[in-house]
Amino acid sequence: MGKDYLRNPYQDTAGVGESGLVLPWDEKLIKELISSYVKSILEQCKPRREDCGDLYVGNAGIAFMFWKLSRSEHGRDLCPTALQHASMFIRQAKRNAERFKEPSSLPSYSFLRGNAGIYAVSAAISEALKDPKQLAKDLANFKAAIPSGKDDGGSDSMLVGRAGYLSGCYWLNDILPGKKIPDEDLISVCKIIIASGREYSTKNHSYLPLMYEYHGMEYLGAAQGLCGILQVLLDSPWFRKDHSQASESPLMDISAPADVLHDVKRTLDCILTQQDVDGNFPVTLEDEGEKRLVQWCHGTPGIVYLIAKAYLIFLEPKYLRSLVRSADFIWRKGFVRKGPGICHGVAGNGYVFLLLFRLTHQRIYLYRAHKFIELMTSEEFKQKARVPDRPHSLYEGLAGTVCFLVDLLEPEKAHFPFMDVFHYEK
Repeated sequence: MGKDYLRNPYQDTAGVGESGLVLPWDEKLIKELISSYVKSILEQCKPRREDCGDLYVGNAGIAFMFWKLSRSEHGRDLCPTALQHASMFIRQAKRNAERFKEPSSLPSYSFLRGNAGIYAVSAAISEALKDPKQLAKDLANFKAAIPSGKDDGGSDSMLVGRAGYLSGCYWLNDILPGKKIPDEDLISVCKIIIASGREYSTKNHSYLPLMYEYHGMEYLGAAQGLCGILQVLLDSPWFRKDHSQASESPLMDISAPADVLHDVKRTLDCILTQQDVDGNFPVTLEDEGEKRLVQWCHGTPGIVYLIAKAYLIFLEPKYLRSLVRSADFIWRKGFVRKGPGICHGVAGNGYVFLLLFRLTHQRIYLYRAHKFIELMTSEEFKQKARVPDRPHSLYEGLAGTVCFLVDLLEPEKAHFPFMDVFHYEK
């Protein structure tokens, strides 16, 4: 494991005084980094026909970054033409989506790696550009991909499956005026995911009520595993709280059928038992030796979003204790050498502390998030970190880092892309 991360050189209590935490990075330095990275992206990533279009490593991901920058109160002045750049990148992504239709192994509702994500981001950009005709086309293309049944040949994962599509639905409902995807459509997909998980669990004699596989592996992580799937179920209308009415028990606010609540909650609590004394989670249920990964896609930095959502819904202290242990572990072992990105890089791990800051309002977590950026700009990281295959992309490269930096400027609103656990708390 020591080869995969750099030693954390920082004191956790540095800068703490009676008036609170004094952060080592100011707004000016963060903005300088954003400007530098955006300049590099524009120089190196012209929208080209031969590039892939998807959100994960393609043109749509870069378009999303520019869209996010254009919406930032503190960041939009750094690139006044951000929305125009977003439009150029998403146009090419859509052209590529038409040229390279998904292979049979990738369903139409694939969000991060397929066309559904491209049309979702295009809808956001069309709304920002006040183009209602294009918005209507984009939404029609996105909605046409809605999963219709568990026998459609697809998967349930966040990366390419139904969970990812649901995360796109939630995101669009959050950012567009009105509710573009109605609750009944969201719940119909949730029912498919529940049925799929139960079927796989029964067939494979799993001790978990809900279980899923991705390429023959029972992953736990956010991108390809159980935790990403459970999170979108907890994000669904089934678990939406009515804050206008106080109830004696958090469970009374839940509209999910009793059997669904039982299976989701029991599966969630079984996952919690997998956390070790250091605060880490395994990558799979089958192989305890895979605990070495500390990254959003396959490790604790992605699992924390499920646990945070569980805490917001059920209000049980064990979830908060688990989150604190996870954050402490990531602080010790999260300076990974795999690059600056959000999928398996430093920015993705830094997002954990922005999550904890929003959840607890403790400034120690904001301090930690800033330190992750400080390390990423250090000479040691520049010399020892690996260069991702797509060094400027959203999930592997600098576009994701820019999103993290933008969120550092507005930490009260920060959230990992398409995984806002607070979206029903607003």
